[in-house]
Amino acid sequence: MAGERAMNTLLRAGGTVTPSCSKSHITYTVHLHDTVEELHIEFAYEPKALADEAKAKTLIEEGLQRYILQESLESYKGGWESYLPLKNLLTLSFDDENGFRGAGHRHDPVQHLVIAAEEASPGLIPGSFPRGQLRVTISLHCIVTETCGYRLHVWEGGDGDERRAEALASV
Repeated sequence: MAGERAMNTLLRAGGTVTPSCSKSHITYTVHLHDTVEELHIEFAYEPKALADEAKAKTLIEEGLQRYILQESLESYKGGWESYLPLKNLLTLSFDDENGFRGAGHRHDPVQHLVIAAEEASPGLIPGSFPRGQLRVTISLHCIVTETCGYRLHVWEGGDGDERRAEALASV
C-alpha cells in the first residue's frame, strides 16, 4: 500500500503462567537503536475465565475466608455464585528512557495497542520513543486457571489505517 510503513518486529514473546504467578510481573526489554515514531503492540492471553465451577467455588470461599470478617462470613458464602465467572487478568505497561509511557489495564484477552508520535491508544502517552531501552511489563494481577498462555508481539511501523484507527479508538 502506498504510504504504509514497513513492519519491523522488535519483540515476539510468549509463555505460560500459573496461579503461583499472580501478583507478579514479567518485564521484557527491547533495545531501540534509533528513535521509533510508531509502535504497535498485540497482546493476547487464554483462557480468560475459569470454567470449573467447583474450583471457582473453592477459590471464592478461600477469598471470603481471607477478606471477610468472621461474623459476616456466612451471609457472603450463601451468595458465592454472584462472584462468577472468575477471570484471569493480565495487563500491560510501558516505560522508555524518559520514564512511564502509559498502561493498558484492559480486561480484553486480545488487544492491539498503538503509541505514535501524535496519538496513542487510551491510557498510553503519545510521543516518539527515544533511542535506548523500551520496557514492556506484563502485570499478572490474577491467574485463576491451572495455566494461562500469553503472546506478545511488538513492532515498529504501520500496518494499515483501519487497524491503527481501531487500536486508537479502543478503550
